[in-house]
This record gives sequence, structure tokens and C-alpha cells, in this order.
Amino acid sequence: MKKRVKIPLHNPAAVLDLAKKVESKHLADGDASVLKSLNWLEISATLQGAITDHENASRNKREMAQAFQQRDLKLESIIGALRDSRDVLSGIYKKEMKVLGQWGYEVLDVRTKPVEAASKV
Repeated sequence: MKKRVKIPLHNPAAVLDLAKKVESKHLADGDASVLKSLNWLEISATLQGAITDHENASRNKREMAQAFQQRDLKLESIIGALRDSRDVLSGIYKKEMKVLGQWGYEVLDVRTKPVEAASKV
């Protein structure tokens, strides 16, 4: 029966960790390494570049999450101001709601009923 050896293809951090372990064992074995037929000098350089890129990506991912959080906090007050502006404009232009389109609002012609309420009728 053939044994299976798992390579974590869908987990970049695990792939890089496994590659570091293989590289370390290869270097520890020196000339006696059974992997000496492979070009581990080139593979090591590629591995170091991939590790650096992975660390940068992880750092950027954290910074991106923080930036989105800060944006979302600011959006709350902006959405409030947009609602207030809509309410004032719809009060002024009660009979001419399409005028709100001049401010960039999308004015719907007909209110839609929820699907459940429409099916009960």
C-alpha cells in the first residue's frame, strides 16, 4: 500500500513552514543530504523571498483591517448626515421627490412590498 504524504497546498503559512523545515534538514545533513541533487540554493533564495512577501502581506492585511474599521466608524456619522439631509429635502420637496436626484439621491417610483406580504394577498 502506498503511503500518502500531505503538502498543505491551501495554507501558504504552512507551506512556507514545511519548506523551512525541509531546507533546515537538508542543510544539517550537508553533503550526505539525499536532496543534494535538487538546486536548494535557488530554492532557498525563492523561499526567503516568499517568506518576506508573506510577512508583508500579513502586515498589510492587518493595516487594511484597521483602515476599514476606521472608515466604518466615520461612515456612521456620514450616513446619519445623509439621512438627515434626505429628510429635510423630502420635507421641502414633498410633492416633487424626483428633485432629490439633483443631490445624487436615487428616488424610487414605487415602494416594493416584501415577498411574504405579497404572497398572502
